Amino acid sequence: MTMRRCASLFSIPVLLGSALIAAPVSAHDKRSTPPPPVSCVELATDPANGLAGNPDVKSANSQIIAASGANLAYCQVNILFGTNPNQNINIRVGLPLNSRDGGTGGVEGAWNGRTQGIGGGGCSGSLAVNGPVNTGYVGSGSDAGHTGGDCEPGVNSDGTYNLQFINDFIRNGMKAQVLFMKSVAKSYYGEKPAYNYWNGCSTGGRQGYVIAQELGSELDGILANAPAMYWTRFQTAQMWGQIAMKDLTGSPIDANKTAQATASAVAACDAADGVVDGIIDDPRTCKFSATANICGAPTAPASNCLTPAEAQAVDLIWDGPRNADGNRIWFGLDRGTNIGTGFALNSASPFPLGVTQFHWDEHDRTFDWQTVSMGGYSQVAQDGSRNIADVTDTFGNLDTFKRHGGKLLTLVGANDQLIYPRGVINYYRVMADRYGRDHDADFDGVQRFYRLFRVPGAGHCAVPNGFPALVDWVENGVAPKEIIQQSGTRTRPMCPYPQKAIYNGSGSTDDAANFHCGGNLEKREVVCADVLVKYKHEVKGPLDFKGSGIEPDACLGHRYDDHDR
Repeated sequence: MTMRRCASLFSIPVLLGSALIAAPVSAHDKRSTPPPPVSCVELATDPANGLAGNPDVKSANSQIIAASGANLAYCQVNILFGTNPNQNINIRVGLPLNSRDGGTGGVEGAWNGRTQGIGGGGCSGSLAVNGPVNTGYVGSGSDAGHTGGDCEPGVNSDGTYNLQFINDFIRNGMKAQVLFMKSVAKSYYGEKPAYNYWNGCSTGGRQGYVIAQELGSELDGILANAPAMYWTRFQTAQMWGQIAMKDLTGSPIDANKTAQATASAVAACDAADGVVDGIIDDPRTCKFSATANICGAPTAPASNCLTPAEAQAVDLIWDGPRNADGNRIWFGLDRGTNIGTGFALNSASPFPLGVTQFHWDEHDRTFDWQTVSMGGYSQVAQDGSRNIADVTDTFGNLDTFKRHGGKLLTLVGANDQLIYPRGVINYYRVMADRYGRDHDADFDGVQRFYRLFRVPGAGHCAVPNGFPALVDWVENGVAPKEIIQQSGTRTRPMCPYPQKAIYNGSGSTDDAANFHCGGNLEKREVVCADVLVKYKHEVKGPLDFKGSGIEPDACLGHRYDDHDR
């Protein structure tokens, strides 16, 4: 089901005001010469940019913000957008000073001719625009329709969904942000932006995918890292480890013990890629069981060993949630990923957004996750899929974005401790199946406009800066064949999925020059183990090959119950 159909199904106002989408045409637009730049103080009242006279703009103001520290002076436009009394989306656009306001050094004033939308994180938007502005871009952000990072208002106290809140957070906020960013830039500089970009990670990554899927003709390049896509399904899965520990051990496992289990897994699987470097190159191939760390076992560590129940719980955290038939509902935290220490899942307290997601799944703000057993998890997951996931889960196609000539780039840490990297890999397979040719084993079709880079060993949003590579791809047609990761004195090439970095066999393993991209990570044992149970039938459904981007014939004879328990 596409997001467009979903919006119709729920009869919710997800479209933006027509006055914004089709901004008034000024007299200047009909002339052969471009209109002159307007001053910042005049910008909020300029009828050419969709602000003045727009019934969906509740307020707008513009002012020059003086330079401060490392931040350059810029023109700031603040917009309050809403198509009804209950919709209040704050949008900020930051513009390098134009020539009329004293800007110099760019294509017009201090502007480099481009725009860059910035995404949020968690359940928050972002109004921070200094980063893009300081590098010459028009920057924009939104608060996604609410202040703070609390998603609980998505469910009303009477158990109904607050669909205005949910849709403003999921899609409306950044869609309005992008459209206003472009129209205000054109008005301020007297010319259209040459290129329009998005730059976000986590929730900002999810927002980038929504824009590509639902506003596909508006942006030229999207950097969407560690995307929080499949929002309902992955956030529900964030609670799986808490439930497993509750059922098996009665409380969260001590962080020192989970840290030791992680270290033991790395030690067991590190050398599988031919290089011992403290990193499991592809954690999906690691079969280390936490039972090796059970106290008294010959393989147990000298300290922080596990009880049998704790070892079982850790194995379940690594494997991820399954239903009573053993079919995979979602993915787990791969071996080598931080568990329960610092800012990570499965710590002493549940991750707050996971608790909130259970409330969304059951549309009940008082629903107690501790009443859910491992056996009952599949029902909660199915409730979430059937009740709200069509609105939240960001799994539409990229047809319009592809036709527009857009380029989508995603980097994801292979050991992301908050968002399961296999989720975006699953989506990438689905898109590879959609845009590839028969037997497109190297993903050539989808890679022409959409590339995914895994970053071995990296945690949440701890990935290299891929934005320069995106700009080079968009503006010069140079598709990124590798992106260099630097950690201390070590450099490594990150490779477009499904390739990996392969050691050449000589030279320092800390030098990217001694590696090349090649191979194919889409091994049968990896791919077939990741086939998910059918969406909306998590309790008792069949395996969904189409929803996993995999041909059933490729997995004939594979034992789907061959998992670590």
